[in-house]
Amino acid sequence: MLLEKYIKHVEWYFWNRKQIQRAVAEEREQRIARKCSTGGGGHAFISNPTETSALKNIEPIHMVSLGHAQYQSVVMNPELWLDVVDETYKLHEKQLTGKVMLQRYEKGKSPQIIAELNGKSRDTFYELRKEFLRDAVVLAMKKKILKF
Repeated sequence: MLLEKYIKHVEWYFWNRKQIQRAVAEEREQRIARKCSTGGGGHAFISNPTETSALKNIEPIHMVSLGHAQYQSVVMNPELWLDVVDETYKLHEKQLTGKVMLQRYEKGKSPQIIAELNGKSRDTFYELRKEFLRDAVVLAMKKKILKF
């Protein structure tokens, strides 16, 4: 039962991958655009904008928001979740599972259409989906963004 809850939770990141990527890119741009200096303000102050910019790009983004007003969702550790999505696709890229899930989450095709295109039943589609998302849950646990 807990696994089913995690599977539904992880699936949300596959559906919203493009929005999360956009939000992360916007946050990176905003970080670079903000002016700030390194060091203190005394006689030994050294301004190094290149270093400051590089440090802002290395530092992980802890949170992004998707949507507006009452329809807003907050994503914690968005870059780690994007890594989980990418690694799950890579893990399944040469298998039917990867092909089927790309059609589902990236192209938005329905389970019935995907099953027919691949000569499988809908039950087979849902078994492949469960296997795919189970692997994503395991990867998320390894990255410590999901806990048992």
